[in-house]
Amino acid sequence: MASQRLIDSISEKPRTKDVEILVLGFSRTGTFSLKTALEKLGYNPYHMAVALRNRHLRYWEEALRAKYLGDGQPFSKSDFDKILWNYDVLEDIPSILFVDELLEVYPNAKVILTNRDVNSWLESMNKTFFAITEWKTMPYLAAWDNALWGPYIRVLRIIMTHWGRGNPNDRVALRQTYIDHYAHVRSKVSKSNLLEFESAQGWEPLCHFLGKKVPEEEYPRSNDAASTVKVHTFLYWLRIVKLSWKPLGAVAALGVALWLGYQKVYE
Repeated sequence: MASQRLIDSISEKPRTKDVEILVLGFSRTGTFSLKTALEKLGYNPYHMAVALRNRHLRYWEEALRAKYLGDGQPFSKSDFDKILWNYDVLEDIPSILFVDELLEVYPNAKVILTNRDVNSWLESMNKTFFAITEWKTMPYLAAWDNALWGPYIRVLRIIMTHWGRGNPNDRVALRQTYIDHYAHVRSKVSKSNLLEFESAQGWEPLCHFLGKKVPEEEYPRSNDAASTVKVHTFLYWLRIVKLSWKPLGAVAALGVALWLGYQKVYE
């Protein structure tokens, strides 16, 4: 008998609202700013930041392994809804690794394709995804912290290996995957149901597409590369101290934190 999946441990949840929007652009294309904008318009978006906060990454790892590594049973609509039942917008990783599945199970959703110049996107990826996953002490923390950093790094590695076509560090393959992903979405979605969007365009095209009144405030701008690294650095230290504090005590926890921090900076 096949072992029970983690997702099977969650009871089925009836949807409280339909999925109205699928944001299928890659990470680092303004998805967090769009998340903030959509919240101001009354939506409840599901973004990687939400997946982290809700500790959902173990389930997404299971879904990714099933789809991309052939390990386990692919997720059904009821499986996705166990995680996404309360959200009416899906965006960012890990969701965008399931374009065809999401378009099939949420056929009435409008589609937004956040975009930016591919070279600018690669530069942003170098400053964020690659910079963070290549911290020298990340393997130690990922092995130690099975609640947050462990699942997070494992999910990122599956994604980056897929995007790199077997080599997570292959920037040439990564560039082509970006181009192919956007072409695939355009081939699957009718033009009348698709908004190609860049943050610099602001509120007008977004609100027109969604039938919403344009807010008086400026369109949000957030989550630039430097801010992303700062947030990850803060979470890095926070988890080290939290994991060290109880078993080791205050002095030892400080010692562990300083050692890992020294290794991260100087190795």
